[in-house]
Amino acid sequence: MKNLILLFLAIITISCNDNDDQPETPTPFMPVTITPTLISKHNYGVSSAGISEQQTIYNESTSWNSFLNQIESYYLPLNYDYLAQHFSETTIDFTNYTVIAVFDQVYSNGGHSIDITNITEYENNIVVSVQNLLPGNVSQVASQPYHIVKIPKAKKPIVFQ
Repeated sequence: MKNLILLFLAIITISCNDNDDQPETPTPFMPVTITPTLISKHNYGVSSAGISEQQTIYNESTSWNSFLNQIESYYLPLNYDYLAQHFSETTIDFTNYTVIAVFDQVYSNGGHSIDITNITEYENNIVVSVQNLLPGNVSQVASQPYHIVKIPKAKKPIVFQ
């Protein structure tokens, strides 16, 4: 009988804990600033077949190469290798990277800029902040500023602000 009581007390002691069976509160997600790698930041030449004002995400090589061909087609008749002169890289490993490209409107004068000023990962998305830091009006040449960067492969939706 003594052994039975000791066994019973041992089972009760082992099964008791101070857990209130409440789920643990998850740690809140802290926003993370993503440091992009610059691919190109310049002013695109202006033509009737120019690139429209846009904010574009490239996640695969087909659309990226089509975009590069569009840029090359403008400069090809001028015998100018724009990509070699103004892009740090054109071959992107899309298994590891996402490319973000922003093109501003066409301005009738120069000195304008479009700038990706911040990229922040939040719990449900990645926010890309875009600003125009240079106001322009410094030359009489038409211009279309752009900014292109790559970031580690994005698994969340990317939104612009």
